[in-house]
Amino acid sequence: MSLKDNVMRLRERISAACAASGRDESEIEIVAATKCVPLEIVNELPECGIYTAGENRVQEFVRKYSEHSPLTWHIIGALQTNKVKYVVGKVKLIQSVDRSSLAEEISRLSERKGIITDVLAEINICGEENKSGALPEMAEELAARINSLGGVRLKGIMCVPPVGADGKPYERMYGIFERLKKNFPSINTLSVGMSNDFELAIRNGSTMIRPGRILFGERTYLK
Repeated sequence: MSLKDNVMRLRERISAACAASGRDESEIEIVAATKCVPLEIVNELPECGIYTAGENRVQEFVRKYSEHSPLTWHIIGALQTNKVKYVVGKVKLIQSVDRSSLAEEISRLSERKGIITDVLAEINICGEENKSGALPEMAEELAARINSLGGVRLKGIMCVPPVGADGKPYERMYGIFERLKKNFPSINTLSVGMSNDFELAIRNGSTMIRPGRILFGERTYLK
């Protein structure tokens, strides 16, 4: 099946999930997760109506990024502080800000360039030891610290719920999102949902999903 066919089927499922929850599909932004996807396929995304791509690894982002491409880029994976210099000024959004020190470095380098970088605070919604992100009870503190910095703008929160989770983590994330919106007016983005759970995420208020496998296949043949 072609990428164009996969995008069409994804949009059909998004539309159905939105209809089932009384939402408009225009509320949902698609960020194609391009980890391990060859550049020639990534470059087909705009022809299929998707203009935003997300990379997990900075090294892979650097290989794929082009200032002449119609694609805009997000960093959606864990970001080391010493790799911030490779993405500031190039990405539209850094979704994985999980600690104050990372936010501070993004702000410092952004101010040096005379720009403001949009970010999301990453929440480890179930406190999993193998995942990054601030614990839910620390979300307000992390958001406040990010909000205090001059070189970044807090646009919302993101998480990666446990595989196979029921609706409770998604409901908790939506609750945190709604609470933070009251205190931080710049917040408008709840990034939750990948190929295996985007419909559940949409039913629980997600405004941004990060599908990969459903668009590109299993990618088991790639390093």
